[in-house]
Amino acid sequence: MIDWFPRIDEHQSDVNGRAMLRWRTLVGLRHLARSVDARDPSTTGHSERVARLVVALADALGWAARDAERLAEAALVHDVGKVCVPDDVLCKAGALTPDEYALVRLHATVGASVVAVALDAEQTSWVQHHHERWDGGGYPYGLAGRDIPAGAAILALADAWDAMTTRPESGGLSRVEALEECYAEQGAQFAPWAVVALPAALSRVERRAWPRSVSTPESWAPLRLRAGGAA
Repeated sequence: MIDWFPRIDEHQSDVNGRAMLRWRTLVGLRHLARSVDARDPSTTGHSERVARLVVALADALGWAARDAERLAEAALVHDVGKVCVPDDVLCKAGALTPDEYALVRLHATVGASVVAVALDAEQTSWVQHHHERWDGGGYPYGLAGRDIPAGAAILALADAWDAMTTRPESGGLSRVEALEECYAEQGAQFAPWAVVALPAALSRVERRAWPRSVSTPESWAPLRLRAGGAA
């Protein structure tokens, strides 16, 4: 008769359990974000492209790989709040009415409240403030300059870059044209220090030269869990 059992490390079991729950929640949010992107053919794959660019921008700016990874986790779900925007507004071809634009603007705050169940407070702030402008003219709170969280400023640039270069309503700008637009908005729409890093980041994306320990967005959390660490 066996009358003993291996000692269970309750703390480690609890940590791994929380990590698994967080990962499963994040996967669900990523699926929701993809479905939101797919509602408009011009934004299919948007969040994944933005995630790749924020990793490259963070790397070019000297961020640690783990922090770049956290920023990309936020980027993958940054537009999930658009689930509250009706299709006839989200996919509208022409200009939005003031009421429609006010509805679209809600997505940053709604998204932050949704992702807070899986992301930490700093990551949530990046989602909430990714439409702030360096000159204070953005939303939801009109933050300006250094009051904008650095991750949100990077996310804002990556988000706008993808819109400029892939969406018909933005003219589908070439790389040169989009870079000129970003330089023109340096210190206005975009953080100057982020724009400076953009050419190097674009080269990293083209070469898939990710920071050390960062592979592809979909593999990060599962890899850490298999290693037994917390996410």
